Amino acid sequence: FGMMAALAANRVLATNLCRVSATMFPRWSSAARQVRSMSTSRVFLVCSSQTVVSFSNAIADSVEKGLSTSGKEVRRINLYSMPKEIGGGEFAPLLCPQERKEYFNENQQTVLTDDNHVKYIVESLRWSDSIVLVYPTWWFNIPAILKGFFDRCFIPGVGFRYDPVAQKRETGLQNINKVGVVTTYGFTEEEVTKAGDAGRLMITGGMTMLFSPSCSVDWKALYGMQGSQPKEVRTKFLSEVEAAYSKW
Repeated sequence: FGMMAALAANRVLATNLCRVSATMFPRWSSAARQVRSMSTSRVFLVCSSQTVVSFSNAIADSVEKGLSTSGKEVRRINLYSMPKEIGGGEFAPLLCPQERKEYFNENQQTVLTDDNHVKYIVESLRWSDSIVLVYPTWWFNIPAILKGFFDRCFIPGVGFRYDPVAQKRETGLQNINKVGVVTTYGFTEEEVTKAGDAGRLMITGGMTMLFSPSCSVDWKALYGMQGSQPKEVRTKFLSEVEAAYSKW
């Protein structure tokens, strides 16, 4: 009973966070909003996996295959191995002092022109109408490199606008109307729920405030990976992921 109560409490918290988003991040006016179809056609797929041969990369493969089957245009990156065309290497997650100093200089931050990784990610965010995040959950939260992805790329002028006089924020990425998350947990679902599942709360209750008012979230997770999990369970999960994203 205790676990069920904790799960219910977490869901209520996520719902309440979404409800207050209209106050914290009022939407841009309809005159300034670009009207777009709610059908998903351009997907930005972001994977966070340090090793080439990993279950997270296998998940990303399944997501991409499913999306491609249904005719979606996909841009895919791995934050640990960025595309060679934009310099390759790892995405640097740390916000440097200069970036913090320029943080509120909307669309004038030097990182938008001087850092090829950030420039490409921001362009991809503005290009897409949906985003899919694939990552392993560590300590009941997102990996540090993915947190840096949010810190350095969803800056004022991109993720939101800020009026220092009125002290109000407006959402920035109205073009994104769908978010997908596929993640893995070492612990069981009951243990994750008891711990609070901070990554899920942040994405479903916080990050979606930056997107379209009608933005939906599809969450798919595999739990208990630290135990003696049969190979068949993981193979089945990959098939389920591919099937789910073929219907996006």
